[in-house]
Formats: sequence, structure tokens, C-alpha cells
Amino acid sequence: MEHLVFGAGLIGGYLGAALMVSERRVGWVVRAKTQQKLSNGLRITDYQDNDKRVENLHFIDVNAASVDEPPKVLWLTIKCTALKAAIDDVRSVIGPETLIVCLQNGLGAEAYMQSQFPNHTVIRGVMGANVAELAEDHLHRGTLGGIDLPRRPETEALQASFQFEGLSLSLYDNLEGLLWAKLQLNLNNPLNALSNIPLKDELEQRDFRRILAAAMDELILVAQQKGIELPKLTALPPALIPKLMRLPNWLFVRLAAKMLAVDPKARSSMWSDLSNGRKSEIDFLNGAVVDEGKKLGVSCPVNQAIRELIYEVEAGREAIGFDAAELRRRLSV
Repeated sequence: MEHLVFGAGLIGGYLGAALMVSERRVGWVVRAKTQQKLSNGLRITDYQDNDKRVENLHFIDVNAASVDEPPKVLWLTIKCTALKAAIDDVRSVIGPETLIVCLQNGLGAEAYMQSQFPNHTVIRGVMGANVAELAEDHLHRGTLGGIDLPRRPETEALQASFQFEGLSLSLYDNLEGLLWAKLQLNLNNPLNALSNIPLKDELEQRDFRRILAAAMDELILVAQQKGIELPKLTALPPALIPKLMRLPNWLFVRLAAKMLAVDPKARSSMWSDLSNGRKSEIDFLNGAVVDEGKKLGVSCPVNQAIRELIYEVEAGREAIGFDAAELRRRLSV
């Protein structure tokens, strides 16, 4: 097969369906519960009115003695927190020439996978769009963005697989900078989860944005200390985004129209995790900023406080649904 999607959550499901719409041969490794959910197919839509449905998904049994046709590309779309438990299953479905693409939020997934598969090419990618589940068999892309990968011969060959206008493939020379710039934007994931409201509603509240701006300032300082140049992913350079976030609401909504042009239903993946009692990826997002800062002697108190509050929610000692002003007080911003 050409492509094997390992994990059909929000990102994997949308990606796999988009590849099928592009008439690629796609296999799926999913849990039994997900296989049952997708047994009649999967619909993918987006805010640009693309609407497609794929059927007859080809599910792969990781317990089989061997895979008849190892994939050319393995798209690893499970969360960072699930990587360790998936190593044996990954080993059972890939071949010696399989390219492994890690599509996780935050930092660190590709280094771990490369350590486990030293003879394979392992690359890191970014999913730049927000995907939400509107029904059991319906995934919706609510924002701009697609798959971002490092520019190299293997990834240039993948461009032919992305013919569906609902999911683009972009290649970058400075992927490390891209990962950190994407992480800067993803620092809002836990805030959206803690707010328990849609992304658009959250971003329209200045106190939530002030917290995000403070967390972004810490990331920018750490990136500077690491010598990383953050590429421009939005209308503004990364260094100016915190200033935009701190503007009064009336001015922010005028200047950030594109940022607010998201589906009214869109929420962060961490909101989905916490709402369903799953462990979040906070250690690979805000936690990664804190940990990298410690190595450099850069203090990141806001990101650390956010991480600790998410821990409290995961432990059941706090509940999501924080008022913006209350959250500012809790985080001392």
C-alpha cells in the first residue's frame, strides 16, 4: 500500500480520508472501537464548503503474522502520550523502506521514534489545521492549514498524494523554526480547554489573550536563546503576536479578522482530551517550553503554571470551565 495511517483520531481520520479522496491506496490501524465507528465510512468537511465521503476503509490487523504489502509511508497520528505503547504494533506493520512521519503536537516525538527505529527515516511534520468531530463518522476542518513537512526528496515525492483541496501539503526548509512557531500558536490549546468554550469565543476575550501573550513571550525568549528563527505563519511576525493579543477587544477583532475566521464550533484537541478523561499532551506543549527553558536558564513561570493546572484537571481536582479573569488570577498573569 502507499499510505498507512496509524491512529484515526481527529488528525489521522481527516488525513486518511483526504488521501483516499486523492485516490491513494490507504490502510488504517485503529482500535476496535474506532473500526466499528468507521465501518460505514467517513465524511470530511471544512469551513470552505468542501464535503467528501469515503467508504470501504481498509483496516490492518497488527496481530497478523505479517503485512502483505508494507506501506511506503507510515503516518503516525497517535498522541505523544501513546507512542511508547505503540512501538511493537508499529514494528509489525512497517517494512525496511517505510518512511515514518510523526504528526504530533508539541516537541519530541520524532527523536523518540528515531531512537526506536534507527534504520528507518523518521521525519517530523505538523498538522496546521484544527479538526473537530461533528459526529461519529464526520470530521470537520475548521481553520486554515494543512500538512507541513521538511523539504527533502522523500517529501517532494509525496506532493502527488495531496490532490484534495481540503488538505494541502507544504514543504519547508526551516522545519525546526516551523515547529517552534507552530508551538507558539498551540500554547492556546490548554487555555481553550480550560475555558470550555469554542476557540473563537475564547480569543475574543482579552483576559484569555493576555495569558496567551505571556506564555508566548516565554517561548519567544527560549527560541531566541536556542538560536531558532521563527518563521511567519500568520499575518504578523511571531514576535508581534503577543502585542496583538494584548490589544483591547474592539481593536483586536478588527486587526485579527483572519485569526478569528475559524469555524464557530472549533475547539482545541486538548479540550477533547480533558472532556473525555484522557491524558493530555501538556508536557509536549507548554511543558516543552518549560523544559527547554530550564536547560538554558530561562524561567517560564506562566507555562509552568498552565502545565500544573492541567495536571490538576487530569487528576480530577479541578474542572474545566474557568472564567477568563479568574484564570488570570490563578496563573498570576
